[in-house]
Amino acid sequence: MSIQKYIAYLKTIETGSITRAAAQLGYTQSAVSRMIADLEKGWGVTLLTRNRSGIEISSEGLMLLPKLQVICSGYESLNRTVAELHSHTSGSIRVGTFSSFSCGLLPAIIKSFQETYPHINFNLLNGEYNEIAGWLRKGLVDCGFVALPAADDLDTSFLVQDSLVAVLPQDHPMADAPYFPVEMLSNEDFINVREEQDYEIAKFLDELQQKPKIRYESSDDYAILSMVEAGLGISIIHDLMLIPNRYHVVAKPFDMPIIRDIAVAVKKDAALSTITQLFVDHTKKWARQQFLSSIHGQVPPCGHI
Repeated sequence: MSIQKYIAYLKTIETGSITRAAAQLGYTQSAVSRMIADLEKGWGVTLLTRNRSGIEISSEGLMLLPKLQVICSGYESLNRTVAELHSHTSGSIRVGTFSSFSCGLLPAIIKSFQETYPHINFNLLNGEYNEIAGWLRKGLVDCGFVALPAADDLDTSFLVQDSLVAVLPQDHPMADAPYFPVEMLSNEDFINVREEQDYEIAKFLDELQQKPKIRYESSDDYAILSMVEAGLGISIIHDLMLIPNRYHVVAKPFDMPIIRDIAVAVKKDAALSTITQLFVDHTKKWARQQFLSSIHGQVPPCGHI
């Protein structure tokens, strides 16, 4: 049975007249009469009774009325939700991200996005680059943030750069220096970050002729920052972890830059939802605006470009 027949019957009951129901629904009177007759024939019941004053709902109709109201109410709710999705006013998106980006830049990106689309919900999955790429391939996330170069089966768009920096206690002798010499790492008590997959910091340390003295090790970036703050040693982190800097530590660039390019990625040739495309486009626009702010000598509201 067509949902339009249910609606025509309910409108007839509501208005008390087939003629008025037809006018409000944009049908002819005969079309509404035929739809109600089709329901009666299909169900084998009488839905309307006629008398001198017009029409009334039958006893069978009264029994069916609550069910029909639930069906039609659900149909209207479904149509409203579909309309909202097409107008981009509500929905959800799943985003794969890594810790320094989700702590550093992502909150500002989401905040600016929700100034335009306040009812879109975010589900953030934190992992490392290889995990995020796997989630994209399996469809577990709609888009993700990764370091370049990325796998060939991903479509990527460059966003920002960040750097590895030395993190020192505030009273460290090099706290006021313009940079931290790489060769001095071997002279310091070092707090090492234990990486599970991407090994960016480990690769950097492996290439040094003189290795730092590892006194402590942790997989938690914030634990490492707290330990540096307490004066237990120095460490190396991505400078995105210090946006904003809530710790009493000093970050110093190295005398040789160690740069990372960060991109937003989607699965290649994937049919993106409207919301995903909106968020990816917004993220790229946001990054461009930060870059323009930086080259015009303005302080970016968030991020290292």
